[in-house]
Amino acid sequence: MMGLPAGGRRYLQIAQDLADQINSGVYQTGDRLPPERELAALLEVSRTTVREALLALEIMRFVEIRVGAGVFVLSEGLRDRDLGNLSEGEDIGPYEVLEARRLVEGYSAFCAASRIDEETLTALEAANERMARAIDDIPAFDAADAEFHAIIALAGGNTLIESYVSHLWSLRQSKLWETWYAKTRKVANRRRSVEDHRQIFRALKRGQPEMAQTAMRAHLDVLAERFFDLNL
Repeated sequence: MMGLPAGGRRYLQIAQDLADQINSGVYQTGDRLPPERELAALLEVSRTTVREALLALEIMRFVEIRVGAGVFVLSEGLRDRDLGNLSEGEDIGPYEVLEARRLVEGYSAFCAASRIDEETLTALEAANERMARAIDDIPAFDAADAEFHAIIALAGGNTLIESYVSHLWSLRQSKLWETWYAKTRKVANRRRSVEDHRQIFRALKRGQPEMAQTAMRAHLDVLAERFFDLNL
């Protein structure tokens, strides 16, 4: 189950502090920043906050994240010194989005289990099968993935919750989300998502609200775990 990370825009403050240290020469071009755990202890913040700060710094071209190798300082000429480059609404960290999705979409699945009809179940199964066939076609996979979740939100029967789900999915368009998510793009992860969706579908088909909620939350927990699988 997800834990609570440091909230708000704390990661932007950490990103600014690290950028200032890079600009002042504490960390120079080519240097490897301290490991994530060490930075978290040094700055007295969560690993989540540090990870989001590093992703923000990569967007601003202060650092390059090399998965499995570490985080390295880029040359001065590449850096975007305007940390306001993350526009309003784009500064919500991926972990916070996933945490909110766990709450909202978990309840949406709970509601859908007692209201979903055969026609909707057929559409839901078809969306997941399109995902399975599009393992190597990321745009098609993503479209079917979004449709699967949207169908459940609609089936839940609460228009306000449906709008919350839609808004949370729109936050996937942020630079921070895209920078993180691109690093998790593995065939094995896509296959796992297809199987997770099948578990959600089975619970919905059987009309089991608690099981549907649990399956949806478990799926989103898997996504959240990938946030810490980059080995920084």
